[in-house]
Amino acid sequence: MRKELLIRIIGGFVIGAVLGQVVQFFVSMGIAQGSYAWVVPEFRALFTNGIIAIITQVLLTGLIGITFALAALFFEMARWGMLKQYIVHFFVTAIIWIPIVMILWMPKTVANVCSLLASFLGTYVITWLFQYKLSKRDIEKINAMLTKER
Repeated sequence: MRKELLIRIIGGFVIGAVLGQVVQFFVSMGIAQGSYAWVVPEFRALFTNGIIAIITQVLLTGLIGITFALAALFFEMARWGMLKQYIVHFFVTAIIWIPIVMILWMPKTVANVCSLLASFLGTYVITWLFQYKLSKRDIEKINAMLTKER
């Protein structure tokens, strides 16, 4: 169990940090005008040193990855119903993801905050619907196999 947890943490960190750099690449394409911006200027301004800003960004995006990797364990709690699993997963991931994304990449305006919340919620709902349909299909297959065996 500890080994599996450590693998989740390390894997989540690596995936989060890599995806964070991919996002930063696309953000940089929009703001840097022909050069690469390792971090957005607003985030860079929070630090006295650019290297510390970059390291902090990598650590924060790694934290997002760890959060999603560990939060996936909620779906393995058999005693919880699917609704409870998704509600807890939603709030845990939102509490970490939204503030970090706001700090790293989003201009701090009401419109941007609303847009970020809407995109997180929309993405989550779409993902939930997809997972729900897959789970329903799997349950129907299992029930069909059990019915055949009778």
